[in-house]
Amino acid sequence: MTTVLDDPDEIVAALRGTVLDGLPIEEGLGETWVVTGIEPTQLLPAWRAARAATPETGRWPVLTSVDEQWHDATREEIEALDRAARTVDPWTVFRRRGTDDPRLGREDLHLWLPDGLGEDFARRVARDVTLPATRLAVERRTWERLLGDPDAIERGWRRAASLVGTRNWYTPVEGIQLVLLPTPTQWLAPAWLSYFGALRPQGTEGLAAAIRHWEQRWDAELVASWGTMLQFVVGRRPALGEQAWQLARQLLALGGSLDSGRWELALAVTRSDAWFLHDRP
Repeated sequence: MTTVLDDPDEIVAALRGTVLDGLPIEEGLGETWVVTGIEPTQLLPAWRAARAATPETGRWPVLTSVDEQWHDATREEIEALDRAARTVDPWTVFRRRGTDDPRLGREDLHLWLPDGLGEDFARRVARDVTLPATRLAVERRTWERLLGDPDAIERGWRRAASLVGTRNWYTPVEGIQLVLLPTPTQWLAPAWLSYFGALRPQGTEGLAAAIRHWEQRWDAELVASWGTMLQFVVGRRPALGEQAWQLARQLLALGGSLDSGRWELALAVTRSDAWFLHDRP
C-alpha cells in the first residue's frame, strides 16, 4: 500500500528537479497540499511531474482554479465512494446523450444530416433513415456509412482534427493551482472536487465509477478539473468501429455541453491521447 506523504518538506523533496521545484506549496482543504505559481504554458508538464512522483508522494495531482469549490471529505465518505466506484454502473447515472431525443420527421431531418462529408453522402444517409427517427439514429447511420466509405471518412478526419489531443483544452491565464490529493487513487478525486456534470443524484459515485472504468479500459488519467470541465490524458485508443462509437457516447454522457457530433468525436478518440469533457449550466 502506498504511503501518503503529509510532511511538506518530503513532498518538496519528491518534486525537486522538476518544473515544480521551488514553487510555493501550502496545506489545502481536506488534507490536500496545493502547489501555486504555475505558469499557464507549463500546466501539462507540471501535472506530469507531480504524476510521476505519485508513487513517492502517494498523492494524485489535479489542476484546478483557486476559486473552485472543494469538499472536505471524511474518511467514511472516501471509503463509501471507493465501494461505489467498483459497483455503480455510471451509464445508468449519466444517460448517454440521445436516449431521449425527440423523433424527427422529414421536415427536420436535414438539421441532423452530416455536414462536411459531401452532399451525396448526406443524401445516402437520409435514404437509410426510417422516419420518424431520433438524432441518435441519424448519427448512428452516419457512423455506419462512414466506416464503409473511404472518401467520406477522409473528409471526416479533417472535420474531427480539432478534437484530437489537447487543442480544445481550457487553459486559464491566472488563479491556477495543482492540488495533491491525499490518495494515489484517481477515481476518488470526486470526493474532493466538484464537476457540474455530476451534480445529480448519485453523480459523485457515477463520476468515480466512470473514471475507474476509463482507467482500466483506456489508461485514462485525470489531469484537470475546472468546475465545468474535465481533462484527461489517455494511454490507449479505441479501434475504429464499435469501440470508438461507444466511447464517444460515454464522453458525451458526461460532457453534455460538448458541441461535437457523435461521429466526429468517435473519429477523434481513435487518434487522440487526450480527452476534454464540458458540462455547464
